[in-house]
Amino acid sequence: MHLKLVSIGTAFALCCLLPLDVYASPPLPQEKPLPGLGSSQFIEGVDVPAIKPATLPEGPLAGPDDGGRKASAGETSTPATCDIPGATFEQLTPMQVQGDQDDEDCGIAVPVNLSGLRGEDAEVTFPMKATLSCGFATSLTAWVIEDVLPIAQAQFGKPVSEFLTGPGYQCRRRNNLPDGKLSEHALGKAIDIVAFRLSDGTEISVEKDWARNTQSGSFLSAIHKAACKRFTTVLGPDADPNHRSHFHLDIGCHGKSCNYIICQ
Repeated sequence: MHLKLVSIGTAFALCCLLPLDVYASPPLPQEKPLPGLGSSQFIEGVDVPAIKPATLPEGPLAGPDDGGRKASAGETSTPATCDIPGATFEQLTPMQVQGDQDDEDCGIAVPVNLSGLRGEDAEVTFPMKATLSCGFATSLTAWVIEDVLPIAQAQFGKPVSEFLTGPGYQCRRRNNLPDGKLSEHALGKAIDIVAFRLSDGTEISVEKDWARNTQSGSFLSAIHKAACKRFTTVLGPDADPNHRSHFHLDIGCHGKSCNYIICQ
């Protein structure tokens, strides 16, 4: 009897000396973070599934700087003149930033510094002047004058007076990655819009007012829908976490035939 108790006690002691992980459940796999979820408020994210449209977007998508070829060595050319009815802007000298070796170049052949727009009954200013290509500024002007201003007047009974935006032109790659395709911002063909300010000072924030059952929420939904008929890329808070705070608009080419539209 005494020997049996000793054996049991010994077995119990050995058991308790074993490492605890022998009895633990198998470890759960480590969670992997979702890629590309940056914290910057101006991060482009066009790498989302494309939607093939029945037709190309309505409205002007091209200007004197969109398309064509670069001048060869020793060849001179006269910069095209940008004409955008309804827009207040300063035309800048052509911009070009040399890429690395076989890389693409940043730059704009016919750049403008957009500071405001004039509708029939309203004027809109851009507190941060946006540097854009003439072609993209033409599309943006048409959207604001023909869509945004009338929708605001119908929704609020007063016009939009300010657009709170990013700078437009930025020489960088998509999603701020070190390699890959150039962002449309690097060609002056994109802008990020954070908020709108009405003539009475009321501010409509994309981040705070999107998808709310309010006048501001309805306004944002309506102008987002209208933008999808003007631009080839329209991204808002429903697109991905990188766009929770702003609308991204661009006229980039998607697909081999350039007739894909990304509208999210």
